[in-house]
This record gives sequence, C-alpha cells and structure tokens, in this order.
Amino acid sequence: MKCRVLLITGLLAVASVLGGCARGSGPGVIPEIVIEIVWEMAGPVDDSSYYYVAFDADDDEGADFPVPVASGPYWGNGWGTGSITHFLEYHAGTYLLYRTDLNVVPRQLSGGFWDVVGDVTGGDAGEYTITVSSITLGAATLSGTGAVSAVTNDSDQNAGTLELATDAAGNTIAASVSFTPAADGGRPLDAAEQAQINTLNGGVPLQSDSLDEFGLTLTVSPGSAGTQVIDVDTAVAGVDVNFESASTGQVTTDTATVTANSSQSTADPPIAGVDFVTGDLAIGDQAQVGLEVAASATLIGPPFEYVLPDGSDTLQATVDLANLGVNVNNLSINFITTTELIFDPNITDPDEHTYDGLGPWGNDAILTFDPNEFLPISNNDFFPPEEANDSTLIGPTTQSQRDAVDITDWQIIPHRLL
Repeated sequence: MKCRVLLITGLLAVASVLGGCARGSGPGVIPEIVIEIVWEMAGPVDDSSYYYVAFDADDDEGADFPVPVASGPYWGNGWGTGSITHFLEYHAGTYLLYRTDLNVVPRQLSGGFWDVVGDVTGGDAGEYTITVSSITLGAATLSGTGAVSAVTNDSDQNAGTLELATDAAGNTIAASVSFTPAADGGRPLDAAEQAQINTLNGGVPLQSDSLDEFGLTLTVSPGSAGTQVIDVDTAVAGVDVNFESASTGQVTTDTATVTANSSQSTADPPIAGVDFVTGDLAIGDQAQVGLEVAASATLIGPPFEYVLPDGSDTLQATVDLANLGVNVNNLSINFITTTELIFDPNITDPDEHTYDGLGPWGNDAILTFDPNEFLPISNNDFFPPEEANDSTLIGPTTQSQRDAVDITDWQIIPHRLL
C-alpha cells in the first residue's frame, strides 16, 4: 500500500525521513474529503510527550477556538480547553482521533434551580449564567359540572389535575378532592397544599379562596351538584443566558426557556444537551454552570492515513472530514503540544508547565478554515508565523524535551478523494 507524502517547503515531509506510513481505515474504505496535516517541531518527536491537533467544528465562524490549558486548578484533559469538538493525538507511537466530552458542573444554584444534569459532546468550554427574567403561568382549564363556574391561575406553577365533587349547596363531598401532578411540570404537594386538600376532603363549603395555596382563584356558584376537573398546564420561565468563553473570555448573551417543576428541556434550552432540574421559579433565580473539557474523550479511531515520525521532527496524518461532523464547512484549529498531561489542582503556576500552541502564548488559532474549498494553508500564511522558543516553553524540562514540543512549522491540505 502507498501513502501520499507531501513535499512541503520548510517541512521535512519525505518518506525517507519520516519512515513507515499506514492507513487507519479498513480495506476499501475511501472517504470523500480528507484533511492532510503536517507539523514540525524544533527537535525530534519524543514519543513520551503529547501532540494534538485540536478541531472546533461547531460552525461559529471562529467566535471561539481551541487553546492550551496553561495552569490549574482545573486541568480537564490535561492539555486543552476552549472550544474543542474533536482532536487528533499522537503519543507513544500511536495516532488516534477523538470526540471531546464536556463535564457539566453546577457552580451555584438559587431559588427554583435545584440541579443541572446532562452529557455534552464537544463544543464550547466556559461559564454560563442563567437568570429567570419572566414567567408564563400555565392555563387553568375547567371541565365537568358542579359549583365552580370559573377558575383563574394567579400563581400556580405546579402543573397537574385537581378533581373535586360538590353537592347542590356548594359543599365539597368528603374524600372527593384529589391532585395528580403532571409528568412534566408537576410536583408532589407541599405541606400547605396538602393541608388545604385535607380540609376540603372533610366536606366544607367551597369558597373562592379554597385553592389559594395552589395559586388558584375560584368563582363559585352553588346550585349545581357534580364532579369537576381543573387542569393546570406547565409554567415556562424565560431566561437570560450569559456565556463567557474559556478560550477568548468574550461574553455572549442569548435567551432561552426552562419549565418549572421539571427535569426535561424545552425546545429552546439554555444549554443544548443539559437539563435543569427545577421547582417553582421566581424572577431573579439563577443557575451558574460550568462546561469543562472532560479528562476522558470518546474514541473515534485511527486517522485515515498517518506517517510515524521514526526519529524525525515531523508528524503527518490525514483525517476523514466526515469524522468531524456532517456538512462541516468551518473549522477552527490549533496545534497543542506538552511534555506531560497535568491533572494536579495544586499546580497553578504556568511556569511549571512545558507546552506550546500557535502564537507566542499558544492561544492563537487558525480560524474559519473551509476544507471544502480545497485550498492549502500553512504557517507562512499567518502573521506572525509560528516560530521557535515561545514563552510557554519553560517548566522543569531539559532543552531537548522543550525542542521536542516546540512547534516551528505546519501545513494543512484538504483533498477530495471521491
């Protein structure tokens, strides 16, 4: 089997230098579009170090992007944060492609926000602040025949069904009053609500405030005996969403909705894939939530093709574009290297960490790269270009270890194979 090896000015990407090449996909599996990636270090690649190509494929036109983790206490995966949907890793003689996972971390919850749960695959690490700005109560609907002629929902957020029976004089019939919470938006009765139900079940005159603990006002017209049902729909809160990106520090704002007394997302959730567990909500209630790059990731497999460094200073691999998502036409990319993965929260000084990325501090990136245009891009297309001896290459390491992770050149070339 042959491996395509590009002759790139400034990069020693020749087969005699790089050694053996291999294909990660199964026999006969040819992708439609691939991205060939070559990157060079100041010294020979060290298999004990870690080398990453971090991709942001969330189609946000470069609004955020992958960056290295400079210091703790939260190290996440030990090397990268910001917006990373996928990454290619080279370590210990092996190339592997992964999909990033994010941890959902409740920071501070107030009022009717009780918990935050969910699984987020890839996307933007950062800090969310969700604040209730409005509440739309569910409609209260009356059916059946009895002493109640109308019902108004003044403040009830507990969705469900109230059933009651009255005699011709407008008195409740003993043991006839019950409440069934809705599957979504309902909750068990609190002590005051249950006490009111108990009183009504003793057989008493029905009055306009007989269900005021529920936030309901009744219009009572004695003279008609029967059984009636009051259905209360779910209450939905409008929320303001502020997000501070871990990669840029930029704060963006949006709006969304959550359901009161629920653990299910609405069609317009504050964070896709995340469910907010709520009780009754009030304006000003707030949830502060972090999305942090998880220590683990979801393995996709080897890249389509790759070349082992075999003692050289260059890495080369080819990634199937389809592995990065469907209809990907906008990528942000960063090259990130480190001599070790750090997880110790006590290491909070960046000078204890030897790493590199694009730019003098590693926090630059290739933005808005469209692989469907089939135009190669390289280090020489950017100013300033990536050079040796960046400020991040400090840490308790030798010069040869630093050279092994010091990125000095790169090129990205998209190809159509089918």
